[in-house]
Amino acid sequence: MNRLIKIVYRKEMKDMLRDKRAVLAIASYAFGVPLLMAFIFFLMADDRAETARSTLALSGGDQAPGMVAFLEKQGLEITPVVSLAEPESLPDGADAMVVLPDDFAEKLHRGESVPIQLYVDETSRQQADRGGEVRAALDAYSQHVAGIRLVTRGVPLGLMAPIMVNTSDLAPSSFINKMLGNSLMLVFMLAPFVMGMSVALDALAGERERQSLQCLMAQPISTGHLVAGKWAMVASFCFGGTMLAVTVDLILLQFVPADVLPFKLQLTVGGFALAVAELAALSMFVASVLLAVSIHAKSFKEGQTYMSMMMMAPVIVGYAKMYGENKLPAVTKYLPIFADVESLGRIFFDGTPDLAVTGSAFLSAILGTAVCLWLTSRRLSSEQILSEA
Repeated sequence: MNRLIKIVYRKEMKDMLRDKRAVLAIASYAFGVPLLMAFIFFLMADDRAETARSTLALSGGDQAPGMVAFLEKQGLEITPVVSLAEPESLPDGADAMVVLPDDFAEKLHRGESVPIQLYVDETSRQQADRGGEVRAALDAYSQHVAGIRLVTRGVPLGLMAPIMVNTSDLAPSSFINKMLGNSLMLVFMLAPFVMGMSVALDALAGERERQSLQCLMAQPISTGHLVAGKWAMVASFCFGGTMLAVTVDLILLQFVPADVLPFKLQLTVGGFALAVAELAALSMFVASVLLAVSIHAKSFKEGQTYMSMMMMAPVIVGYAKMYGENKLPAVTKYLPIFADVESLGRIFFDGTPDLAVTGSAFLSAILGTAVCLWLTSRRLSSEQILSEA
């Protein structure tokens, strides 16, 4: 690093480390977001507890002891109730209710079809899933009785299923893995923006407002060296804060029960090193973008407005990647941010990085950094900036 760039870098780092806003932004995102995600996972753990069994309120169960035994073997908890004509709601603690007709046992003995009434409550997703479990158990019992009837009549059970379909998923990532992986990668993508926004604003827009930029530009240092020193400082905050957020997130994930998470990390030592290098390149690119935006603001408050609008870009890109990936052209996964989300998702959740996508992420970050730094240097050396400094 050039000696003049080092001087500017050290000066800016000392100033920004004294800024409580920058430190607070790093701490709040690095610890707050992972803690929030861990809390959500623990809520999921309560919903998926192994001891939680679907409860079925059964009316008329004394007519079907075999059915009760079968459903209990399927993992359902049977609670006998007295049914009303048209219940307005499920009994307390029940996930579903089945009403058997008075002639259930008689019709079943004669080999006739018996209509039964199933009541469910699909107010929430969990209740809908529990109701689906009860319906699946009832269908299984129906198939069981049908098989017994065929066997007693000398009909082989194989006639009921002439074709048996075995399904194999060839997708490199399951839908849940990819969805949650993209969500985590979006958190990582937003980290450098959040970590570097405050210091980038203060480095240029804040100094323009305090009219201290003129003193810096009066020193025997070129505009390029000045911009490079400030950029190195912002990139350090972006990368350091991002790595802190990633580290805290990965540590907290280790405390979440494995049976709760719908994914498994496939991160290797080599993959983690590649991810660190990619996050470093992304942080350099984000730092250059933040400075390019900050140089156009005359005050810190005006810069906050520009940054708020600019922050919409990575959010839109991230959600487009998450929810509209199948509708996007194939070339989009080689674009900035898109490539980073795709590449880091492969590294963290598949364990097999896509070298083409990873290479495009590095290339786009390097080219984007060079272009943004050139634009910032050109803007800083313009007559308008000199007159307003």
